Amino acid sequence: MNVSNNFRFTVPTNEKYINLPLEIKWDLGGREDDIQVYQQGVVKELTKPKGFFEISRYSHKSYLPDEQTAVEYKFYFYNSPSSVTASTPTDWVNNYRYPLANPSGFSAYQLYYFVNQFSKSFFKLDFYDTPESVTQKNYFTIILPVQQGFTEQVLLSPLIPPVDVKIPHMKLDFVKDKEGFFIYWLRYPEYINLSTFYMSAKFFDARQGVFVRMMNTPQGDPTLSDKFLFDTEEYFFYKVTLDYDTKEYQVFDSAGNRVGVTGNPINWYEYINP
Repeated sequence: MNVSNNFRFTVPTNEKYINLPLEIKWDLGGREDDIQVYQQGVVKELTKPKGFFEISRYSHKSYLPDEQTAVEYKFYFYNSPSSVTASTPTDWVNNYRYPLANPSGFSAYQLYYFVNQFSKSFFKLDFYDTPESVTQKNYFTIILPVQQGFTEQVLLSPLIPPVDVKIPHMKLDFVKDKEGFFIYWLRYPEYINLSTFYMSAKFFDARQGVFVRMMNTPQGDPTLSDKFLFDTEEYFFYKVTLDYDTKEYQVFDSAGNRVGVTGNPINWYEYINP
């Protein structure tokens, strides 16, 4: 028995398509809730009470007599046009006034009327993690404006009484002159565990538009065997220690003596570059 099945195919002339039965499901349920949960977590991390980046105010540790807290700075400027190689310690004076301070000096008129050349000047204290200039990092800076400090009497004219002008001698405390008295640093050591810093000083002379570097010993001091070749780690810095528990700080010289207290101020002397 011969059975034949005949099939006839018509070849289409248009484009050919193949339909593949793939199941596609869009599951977006709950995604908006996940975004809200993530946002809440980020906000909580940034605003939690004990965050790594919370800042505290550190004040100068009290000292005897009478539990004083003031920190005292005295800045000295070179006052001789002669070469520093022939200088003595007395060639540095605690004064802004020209010709006593030369070349970093201002006229009595500029001091008394706080003209821009003087009022825009300031002292810049930089705090580093190490005194080694190659590896040190500057973590924060304190600016001491020249509007602070003690005064002296000078004559502007023989026709008028003496007037008071500022000198670079500051005693900073909780009251009166207090700009630069506090140190603002991290409250907790978890993120940056630093409690010892090395403080350097510069004076910005707005009259000349330059920074004048300062050191903790005058170059005319006989203890310096060479006025230009010396250990910069010892003579360009003071050590500052912070106490995370009491939120206080202290300042020490290279010999380990506490400075900044009454009778033993933090002394800075203009550095004369050869």
